Amino acid sequence: MAESREVFIEGPSQHLSVLCASLTGMAIGGPLLGMTGFSFLAAVTLLLVSSPLLLLFSPLLFCAALLLVGAVAAFSAAAAMAMTGVSTLGWAFRDVRGRGDNVGTFGEGGVLERLAESGERLKKLGEDWAAHLQQKGVIKNAPDYDSWNRG
Repeated sequence: MAESREVFIEGPSQHLSVLCASLTGMAIGGPLLGMTGFSFLAAVTLLLVSSPLLLLFSPLLFCAALLLVGAVAAFSAAAAMAMTGVSTLGWAFRDVRGRGDNVGTFGEGGVLERLAESGERLKKLGEDWAAHLQQKGVIKNAPDYDSWNRG
């Protein structure tokens, strides 16, 4: 059982094919290895050259990055507000035209009725404040709101 299990390559053609495969591998792999080394050397050189410039211009780059982040945040907020406005206008248009599902309406009144009620309450509140200020003597000559032409 002490047999030796070595594999011997026999014949000159076997040696020649191994030699050709090795030479082909070195012919293809050698330049690739050289290009890899050159690109690594170029990257390290550029890093060493640019690091003082990066350190020198870092305050400017930091401010530019903050400005970019602020602009992106502002445009995102503007887009969100625009989407909210468009959806609100669409809801109001459907409600005014009478094709809405009456989501958010109170009782029988729609948007127009609630707007009219709100205007009336605001007008009454303004007249109350005007009367109060006139009693206190803040307003000397209060205009007569009912005589205005609201054309």
